Amino acid sequence: MEEDLYNIGIEREGLRCDKEGKLSQKPHPEAFADRMKNDFITTDWGEAQLELRTPACKDTEECYEKLNEITNVVLCELNNRDEVIWPYSMPCILPKEEDFPWGDYGDFEDEHEYEMYLYDKYGYKMHCMSGIHVNFNFTNILFDRIKKTYANIPEKLDDAYFKIMRVFMKKAWVLMYVFGATPLQLGEDDTSKLSLRNTEKSGFTNTRKIEVDLSNKEKYIKSIRQSIEDKQIRTAKEVYVPIRAKSKHKNFTLKELEAGEINHIEVRLCDINPLDKCGINKEQMDITVMFLIKCLLEDENKVEGYYYKDIARDGIDEKKKQELIEEFKAYKEINDKLELDFGQTIEKYLNNVINNGNTLADDVREIAKEDGLLKGILKLADKYSEDAEEMRYKITGYPGLEASTHILIKDAISRGINYRIIDEKKSFVEFDNGKIRECVVQASKTSKDSYIYPFITDDKLYAKKIMKENGIDTPKCIVLNKKMSQEKIDRIIKSLVGQKLVVKPKSTNYGDGISILNNPVTEKELTSAVDYAFTFDTDVIIEEYVKGNEYRFLVIDGKCVHVSWRRRSSVVGDGVSTIQKLIEEKNKTLNFIKFDRKIVINQSMLDYLAEQGYSLEYIPPKDERVYLHKVSNVSKGGEPIAVFEEMPDYFKKIAEKLVKAYNAKICGVDFIIDDFNSKEYKVIELNDNPGILVNECPAEGKGIKAGIEILKLLKLIED
Repeated sequence: MEEDLYNIGIEREGLRCDKEGKLSQKPHPEAFADRMKNDFITTDWGEAQLELRTPACKDTEECYEKLNEITNVVLCELNNRDEVIWPYSMPCILPKEEDFPWGDYGDFEDEHEYEMYLYDKYGYKMHCMSGIHVNFNFTNILFDRIKKTYANIPEKLDDAYFKIMRVFMKKAWVLMYVFGATPLQLGEDDTSKLSLRNTEKSGFTNTRKIEVDLSNKEKYIKSIRQSIEDKQIRTAKEVYVPIRAKSKHKNFTLKELEAGEINHIEVRLCDINPLDKCGINKEQMDITVMFLIKCLLEDENKVEGYYYKDIARDGIDEKKKQELIEEFKAYKEINDKLELDFGQTIEKYLNNVINNGNTLADDVREIAKEDGLLKGILKLADKYSEDAEEMRYKITGYPGLEASTHILIKDAISRGINYRIIDEKKSFVEFDNGKIRECVVQASKTSKDSYIYPFITDDKLYAKKIMKENGIDTPKCIVLNKKMSQEKIDRIIKSLVGQKLVVKPKSTNYGDGISILNNPVTEKELTSAVDYAFTFDTDVIIEEYVKGNEYRFLVIDGKCVHVSWRRRSSVVGDGVSTIQKLIEEKNKTLNFIKFDRKIVINQSMLDYLAEQGYSLEYIPPKDERVYLHKVSNVSKGGEPIAVFEEMPDYFKKIAEKLVKAYNAKICGVDFIIDDFNSKEYKVIELNDNPGILVNECPAEGKGIKAGIEILKLLKLIED
């Protein structure tokens, strides 16, 4: 069993801007709810500077994965508003000072007051610079391993962190080379070799240099308090140094730091990497962890170092390059001794970055040379939005998750709820809001439902019994069992000849094994349908055919929250293309690609087309819709059409009544309704796994955040 060696978390800032690179004037997206309570997605400066935060992660791989998913969720929401994240540390096109959009903090008046204090002191442009903060701490396992492997390591973690910070201040130039990515800025002639954001003249810095004593925690706190008493700064948050000691609380105070141990150290000098959608790549995280460990191992009396702000301005010469090579060679030895798994990253930097002298700042200059800085950065922003859109309904690296689970995780991310995938194959996920943990299977099976409920819904005959007992109209039916004599089965089939029927396995999902016989059936047709259904189950239901459209009512915690008409799989003619060509083109559309679905040509489809007098070579006239299947399941290419607002409350209340009879918390109820103005209906079945994808992402009409409703049910977010 692998042991956790350290924890790492990322805070990524980024300005919201429009497609022309102008700072957004729009409010913080409602999809992310209260910024003051969302642990993943908040704001930092003004209304338009987002701050994306990962939870503490057990390694850099998990951290990048979480940051990537948070970024995808944010970019997709911004894309709905014609916005992007400006993927560069120096600001996008800013408005006039009087038009700057200040943050709306609601009842948190102290946040607004502090923002105005910073504005009066620093102006508004400096804080529009965006960066990356890397938060790091050791586990006891790694810290003990280091103490056993190396000499002269402080005994206590607090002392180790302060040694790291002291050495860091001498050697921060090393990370400056890795992260420096702002050689230029819009509308200004000032340039740097690596990072304008970290220079004295144009950088993010206090108006007066703050003297912070890194000797130990007591002196560190005392020196910051002295700066506050001298009115150089107002709070510890205003200490703009490249590394800080932090307590556990995200809005830490000196009192919290004084009362307990240091929770983590925060590296703050990192520019946004414009070549990565997340603003930082996994390799940069690897190097940061490796660098911090190396700082702990140094003989600090022998470390000379260089002032990182000078390196940010001037870059490195040949002498410093050789020192950098030796630094990374030392990483290789430390990595092997401590078994840190950073070997590939170290080799990559030695071979492709340091030896070649290829910095991120050089890449930015090339981008600006080719397209101009504004256009070049916007091209990257657009690309990242497109990349996120491709993953709108997917969690990267987990293709085995059931579709609705992807959606539920995305909704959890949008509200700052952490997640852990326990079993991908079973779509078994744990959600954690810091106070409550809940496990969910397939986005619908939770601790709120009884164990027996899914078994009842799977047994369609028993489910019908409960419907009848509760006065719910459901189609009449008869059940055949494989153990019956063939003579009895034949007798039952003959008695039903001439009727309109539906034949289906007793337990079925996704429309498998179903035959819809909506014309007076012959003995041969019914026998064939029964034989087909028996290939899926030992019990087969034959029920009366009911004319009308099929609707899925989604009921969560006793309330009908959405209704979808499941339009059968179909294509619409253009007057030129064959049905086969239209199917091929539809399979290429964005909706089908996003849902990872395709309309599959099979014998069932061919038979139904033939029944209508069509073949795959038929060319439908323009705007003629040709249906491909009798069943309406989305898995067969059906399309969900949102009709909640059009659906009369009468039918919604029936769905709620039925679900209450099953004592179910998350349920899909399938109705057949021919006329909204009539009160006639039939409920054909219930689904314990209703598939919230169709509710969140209908092909037409207004979707809802069904995942949010589930998270409310679980008390993971406030109602």
